Order: sequence, then C-alpha cells, then structure tokens
Amino acid sequence: MLKKWISDAEQHLRASLHPVAHETNEMDWKLGLSENEERLAEHLMAFANNTNGGYLVFGVSGSGDLVGVNQEQVGRITSQLSSIGRDAIEPPVALDHAVVEFRETPLLFVFVPEQSFKPVHRKGKGIEETWIRSGGTARKAARNEIATLMLQSKSPSWETGRASSLLSSDVVVASLDIPAIGTFLGRRLPENASELMDWLSSQNMVIPDGVGFYITNLGGIAAAKDLVEFEGLSRKRIRVIRYRGTNKVETIKEDIWKSGYAVGFEELVSHLKSILPHSEVIQQSLRRTVSIYPEVALRELLANALVHQDFSITGAGPLIEIYDDRITFVSPGALLPGKQLDRLRACQKIT
Repeated sequence: MLKKWISDAEQHLRASLHPVAHETNEMDWKLGLSENEERLAEHLMAFANNTNGGYLVFGVSGSGDLVGVNQEQVGRITSQLSSIGRDAIEPPVALDHAVVEFRETPLLFVFVPEQSFKPVHRKGKGIEETWIRSGGTARKAARNEIATLMLQSKSPSWETGRASSLLSSDVVVASLDIPAIGTFLGRRLPENASELMDWLSSQNMVIPDGVGFYITNLGGIAAAKDLVEFEGLSRKRIRVIRYRGTNKVETIKEDIWKSGYAVGFEELVSHLKSILPHSEVIQQSLRRTVSIYPEVALRELLANALVHQDFSITGAGPLIEIYDDRITFVSPGALLPGKQLDRLRACQKIT
C-alpha cells in the first residue's frame, strides 16, 4: 500500500525536471544531506508553513540528474531531519519518508506536512525567525507574510496531540488493541506491518516520524490496551462505583476501566448490564430476567458521557455511579453556554 502523498510527490518531481530542471515551492531536491543544520531547519520551516506542505528529495544532483541513494544515506538523512524537526523547530514538525524507485533510480522522498499552527519558526526565537517558500527556495518571511501566516493558523485539536514518546511500530502495535479496532469498525485491517501503520496514520491514530511513530491522543483514548501507559490519558479512565442504598455512605465496589473507549465499549456495556438491578417479567408463559434500564438507553448515556467530556481537563475522567434507585453519568467539564441557558429555563418552569 503506497502512502497517499507519494503519487503527489512523484508528480511534483516530474514537473520540476521537465522541460528544464528547476526547484519549485513544493519541492527541493538535493544530492545528499548538508552539514549546515540551521539551513536544513530553514527548509523544514518553510515547507511546514507552505500550503499543503512540501517535499525534500535526496539523490538528485543540482542539475537535475538522478543519482540515487543507498541504505546508509537513507538512515542518516531521516534520523538527522527527524531530530531537527523535533528539536530545532517550534512547534515540532513530524516528517514522513519513503524510498521510491523513480525512473529506475532509488530516491528518498521526505514529506514535510503543512502545520495547522503557524507560523512555524526557529525554536527558542521569536516568530520573526520564520521561513517560507518563494521562487523555489526558502527565505526569511517578511513581517506582513508572518501576519498572513498567523491569520491562517488554526489551534491544534486535542485529538491530534501526542500521547506517547517516539515508538517503533512493534511497540505501537503492542500498545493498541488492533484486533478490537477491526472488530469495532467491522472491517479487516491490514496484516502487513507497514500497511497497518499507514492505515493507523490515515486515521490520525499515529503520527509517523522519520524513525518511528507517535501515538496520538485519539489513538490512545480510543484503542489503548491500558490507558495507564499514557501519562496524559491515565486519569481519563472510566470509573464505575456501586453504592449500597440511595446515597454515597457505603461503597460496594469501585472498578476502573483501563482500556480505550472504543475497544472497551462493548465490554463495559455488558459489565453495566450485569451489575444493574434486574426484574422478572413473564412473556408468552416464560419467566425472563431483564434489566430495569433498557440497553439502548445505557449505550446512549455512556456514549454521550465519553464523547462530550472536556478532554482538556486532564485530571478527571468519566464517572458512572450506581445506586439502588438510579444510575448517574458524570463527565468532566461544564455545559456549553447555550445548554446552560436551556437548563436554567427548564428549572424556572419547574419552580
């Protein structure tokens, strides 16, 4: 399975080599890796600020001749560029790469995705240290260009944040419940490790870096085998507390759910059904034991409690409390302003 961006990168390379070899705002090709790390950081910043990002291609001479790369070059280039993207740029830029046979020559393509939070600038410096693509090269941005980038900036979403350190693909697969993901989605997932990682990346569950992968908050909260392994998500585990009677004086048992919300959803529903009060009914001369709470209602309440919480509150997670006469679902965060007003009006009508 080819990565989605590879065909676009090949198309840009063809366009840059014909009819006259020339670099574009979307592509910069090089024979090898420069020793000037500051200049490499400038290239990465410029592509990260560019619309739709851009590509660095290694194995192409300054005149546009295809020379190719070897295994040692690939490892060294991807490792150094990934380090620069993490340590020299703010906010950090995660890169992706692939070795592609282009006109019978192996070339290393490095994809620098456009960043939503702009301007991407030199780490430890002000936003004046911002670089952009212009005329097929990277140059320092003018003040009005920085202002334009700021207007285009979007705050990063919680889901795309990094929940883990940089991991190998084997560790990612060990940390996420891959079979349960497939069952939950009702589809067969790729068995090949490379194809599986590409699919997880396309679903925003992992972020590829040159030498590994980051599990995103979405990947962790949805599919983790054990949320305790993720420092920023461990307090988001679901707590189920059973009380004796109609108040909190005596606790019967407290369970803390460790699995991700999506992969553990069905098991949690089954658990709730097993511990909630039941009653006996007679239907067609048969006596049946049924829960006093309809399963469809439990599913809806549980899903809402999980999805509509304030994920920015890292110190608390969903809480389910079971009493003799009721069950309550509590989510971290306040109601939206419009919902708060609706609740106030409803209370006023009752009084």
